[in-house]
Amino acid sequence: MKRNDTRGQAVLELALVLPLLLIVVFGITEFGRAWMTVNVLTSAAREGCRLAVVTGPDVAAVNARVREVCDAARINPSSVVVIGPDPLDVSRRVTVTVETNFGVVTGNLLGPFSGTIPLRASAVMRHEAF
Repeated sequence: MKRNDTRGQAVLELALVLPLLLIVVFGITEFGRAWMTVNVLTSAAREGCRLAVVTGPDVAAVNARVREVCDAARINPSSVVVIGPDPLDVSRRVTVTVETNFGVVTGNLLGPFSGTIPLRASAVMRHEAF
């Protein structure tokens, strides 16, 4: 086989492999961003829950603390829910749940993974004093 017979082979191989390679690279990037967002939501829920069990279940203060942690990472929580402690419940648990809608940046390239994905994290701790 002469060198002139394989001129278009590299271009054809690149045209076949490049879309798959881009999908894998952008998929890994978006997964990493989503993982980081879940970690920030978990930290924010933990911080809010800790504030609620130590100082009392002041929903406004817990909300402010959760939003402060999320704002540091430029994440906008769509909802913050604080539940407890119930005085009749023996376990005296406080639950803080934080939700956000994760926007996929490279959605047009990834096809079915475009749009937003709802992410949620929660923390449960025992209230220390009544």
